[in-house]
Amino acid sequence: MGRKPKSQTKLTSRSRKKTLKPSETPALPPTFQPTEAEELLEQEETSEKESVIVISGREAVREVLGMVAQMPYPGVGLRTVAGILRGETRANWLSYIARTESWGVFFPNPLPVVEGFIRDLIRLGYLEGSHFIRLTEKGQRVLENQETPSVRRRLKLISRKVRPLLWKLLLLRARLVNERKAPGLFKDEVLLQLLEKQPTTLDELKQIKGVGKFIVQRLGEEIIQIINSFRSGTDGSGKIAEG
Repeated sequence: MGRKPKSQTKLTSRSRKKTLKPSETPALPPTFQPTEAEELLEQEETSEKESVIVISGREAVREVLGMVAQMPYPGVGLRTVAGILRGETRANWLSYIARTESWGVFFPNPLPVVEGFIRDLIRLGYLEGSHFIRLTEKGQRVLENQETPSVRRRLKLISRKVRPLLWKLLLLRARLVNERKAPGLFKDEVLLQLLEKQPTTLDELKQIKGVGKFIVQRLGEEIIQIINSFRSGTDGSGKIAEG
């Protein structure tokens, strides 16, 4: 038998690629298939807009980078950055807290988780430094919306709408600790419930888990006043003033 006509020759892999229809998309190799974390990354906010807590990766990156960018030269330490973002209050941090709107944004997360997130940003090149943390050119491009941050880890963030209320409650707790009237009186879980439920009467305050008689009798009226002022929009920013 003679040779087969060229038209009957099997298609090579290269020629098969050329014959793909526009609507057909080749399957990605296993190494390029999107991971579960990367798919979740596309869902930036899993909570509703009115939620007190938002879960996000990219927004968390911008909060960290924005806070670091607002710190004085040559920068501040990683522990300080994490503590401020977590809502901690220390006398030597007050001038830093006054510079940023991100104080307490990561309040729902344990401190080690926040520190680990910042280390991830250093490893990815958005931040630099060991003793003093500073913004890199890559991080600056993210803040200027010239680059989209690529992270897999997501954190819980306090939504912007309730941050002034959180600041007021954090300051109240810090004052009580400073005056040694009730050290450690408000646990984090209690503050989160106050943010979410926002009781406007003493009866509603009593329903908050962790709120005992001491809080109701000694601080109940002040807490209710803080919440009502926040809800009516007459409390100002509530944050520590710079200078």
